[in-house]
Amino acid sequence: MDASARAAATALASTLGAELGTAPRTHETPDLIRIEADVPGDLGETALTKLLASLVNANVRFGHDLTGDGTSVVWAEVDRRNAP
Repeated sequence: MDASARAAATALASTLGAELGTAPRTHETPDLIRIEADVPGDLGETALTKLLASLVNANVRFGHDLTGDGTSVVWAEVDRRNAP
C-alpha cells in the first residue's frame, strides 16, 4: 500500500514541478504524503488550466494557499490509507 502511495506522490511532484517550473517539497506523515510547490506570479491561464486538470485527474485532495508574504502555494495530499 505504501509503495503505491509513494509512487503516486512522486508522479504528482513531478507533474507539479513540470507545470509550475518550481521545485516541489514533500512532507510525510503516517497517513498522508503532502506535496507543495510555489506558484510563479506569471503563471498563464493555459498552464493553470493544465495544472488543475492534472490535480483533478490525480484524484487527490488539493488546494491553494496565499502566504503572509504574498507568495502562492499549491498543495496536494496523497492519502496512504486509501492508496490502492
